[in-house]
Amino acid sequence: MIQSPRETVAAAMAEMAVLRALQVAGRRLLARRSRAVRGPLRTVPPWELHVHLPVGDTDLALLLRDAWVIPEAVGLPSTMIEALDQHVRILLAAGLGYRRDDLFKTLSRLPLEQLVLPWDAPAGTDKAHVPSK
Repeated sequence: MIQSPRETVAAAMAEMAVLRALQVAGRRLLARRSRAVRGPLRTVPPWELHVHLPVGDTDLALLLRDAWVIPEAVGLPSTMIEALDQHVRILLAAGLGYRRDDLFKTLSRLPLEQLVLPWDAPAGTDKAHVPSK
C-alpha cells in the first residue's frame, strides 16, 4: 500500500496519467460510433466509456496513440509508463472501470524507491524533464 510521501506523490501522478489515457481512449472510442450510440452516452465520463463500449485487442494501439505524451514530457520514468500502459490496456480490453486500489497494486510491483522521478533528476541533465514551451 502507498505509505511514504514519495509513494503518495508518485501514485497521484500515476492516477492522473491513467485517467488521461482512459479519457483519450474513450473519446476515440466514442468518435467511432454512430450518433444513435453516442447520444445515450453523453453523460458518461470519457474515462468510463470503455465499460459501455467493447474494445477489441486490435483497437488498443489506435485508442492509446499519444496517450502518454504528457507523462513522458514531465519525466515519468519509462518503466512506470510501461506499467501504466499495460494497466490501462487490461482495463480497456476487459471493460473494467478504473479503481484506485487496482492501480495501487500495479504500482506496488514497481521499485518506486529506485526510479528517478521528475523531482529527483538534477537540473540540466538529460534525466531532468521539463515540458517544452
